[in-house]
Amino acid sequence: MIKERKTIQSLERGFALLEILSLSAQPLSLGEISRQVQLGKTTVHGLLSTLCHLGYAQKNELGYALGVRLRELSKPLEQHDEMLKRHFMPLIKQMAMLTNNTAYLAIQSGAQEYLYIDAIEQENPLTLRNPRGRREGLTTSAIGKVFLAENPQLRRQVRKNTPISSDFEAELNQVIQQGFALDLEQAEAELNCLAIPLFIDGQFVAVAGVSGHAQDLTQHRLIDFAKQFLSVR
Repeated sequence: MIKERKTIQSLERGFALLEILSLSAQPLSLGEISRQVQLGKTTVHGLLSTLCHLGYAQKNELGYALGVRLRELSKPLEQHDEMLKRHFMPLIKQMAMLTNNTAYLAIQSGAQEYLYIDAIEQENPLTLRNPRGRREGLTTSAIGKVFLAENPQLRRQVRKNTPISSDFEAELNQVIQQGFALDLEQAEAELNCLAIPLFIDGQFVAVAGVSGHAQDLTQHRLIDFAKQFLSVR
């Protein structure tokens, strides 16, 4: 039986408004924000007024936009991302070069998604174009499998909201044992993926992944690549 998650609705709605504002290059009107978030104008106005009072949103004659106080919150995250890039991009470049396919560096983003923070792109119509800043579901790819396998607390959180089959549980346990995860056309037809966990001082901090056409990156080749990458990470 899946337990109902315990969250604070007003807080969820406030962050939903911030996400909507972050996706717009121009200020948005109250009506447009209300339409996108699918809430009444009175409710949205109250939430926006609170965000503006705290400095996380701002209002001008054109509408609502993100507030400058968010910069203070984002600086430590940006610094952490840059540290991860400095530490792991040599490996990501090596993965892209050896496989001749696009390689990714990803971090966890909440209890449902992960976020690409950098990539070395190769010409491949099946792989993501400009993946930086894009989010993906934790249960949809090799990268997500690694996050779930390496983080028992995260796995418990996901179980509360989403049924996890016994086969998928067994696959996650296998990821722990072998040290890497594969996605063989599970997330997308004709696309195979490999992902490995990344550590700093023994602490799990990120995931490296590579994806390409299934005819090129066969299961056998991916396993061989995994052994190479695990030996040099």
